[in-house]
Amino acid sequence: MKNIFYLVFGAALLSLASCQKIDNWDEPGARLYGNVIDSYTGTNLLMDNNDWQIRIVDRTWEKMNPGAVAQYQTLAVMKDGVYNNSKLFSGTYDMLPYDGPFWPVDTVKAVVLEKETQQDFTVTPYLQVTDLNATLVGTSLTLTCIVKAPKITGLPNLYEVKPFLSLTTFCGNSNYINIAEYNNLRKSINRTWAAELVNLKLPPTSDAISYTMGPLPVKSGYTYYVRVGANVNALSRRYNYSPIVKVVVP
Repeated sequence: MKNIFYLVFGAALLSLASCQKIDNWDEPGARLYGNVIDSYTGTNLLMDNNDWQIRIVDRTWEKMNPGAVAQYQTLAVMKDGVYNNSKLFSGTYDMLPYDGPFWPVDTVKAVVLEKETQQDFTVTPYLQVTDLNATLVGTSLTLTCIVKAPKITGLPNLYEVKPFLSLTTFCGNSNYINIAEYNNLRKSINRTWAAELVNLKLPPTSDAISYTMGPLPVKSGYTYYVRVGANVNALSRRYNYSPIVKVVVP
């Protein structure tokens, strides 16, 4: 009986010792950051918070594990077009802005990530939403804007032009007042740019279309943050956005 006790006790000690092995991997502490730049304006792309991501693949991990295939990770991009992640392992990465409202871009290969590494990307938006005007009459709000397609050849179908209203400065498809009174006033299109020009009886060479949405009911005493998004029928139909306009309703 005593021998059995010693055997069980010894096994427990061995098990405890194995659990206390020290992990010899350093904590991920490398920082990767940068900007997503609009090729037309030269400034950061207007977007919604974490609307789409940058995919990264750790090629160093693949080299250290022959035969293994590294899975991609995603880095969130904020509404100001900036991304920042300070909890990555140092190494060599491939990077790709993916599923955003822009023409496909090539993967940036072999980005060497050390303690701090900046990697900017320049993208070409499918559309531009400009000249947003918010006209308030009493408690009725009307929005007008211009939607431009600087690059028409190969452009996927123009899908939708939609108003977004929010009670906070975070305004876009991830944060807006989701009610029928607003959603029903969006412009559902899903036709080629050329077909939309014909539909609106515009010159066939036009690269800009004016849209009006409203009146949208708003409440007295509230402050709204308003923008318009337009998208094409590609991948997840992410929106290109206008700047945000603040509307104070007396």
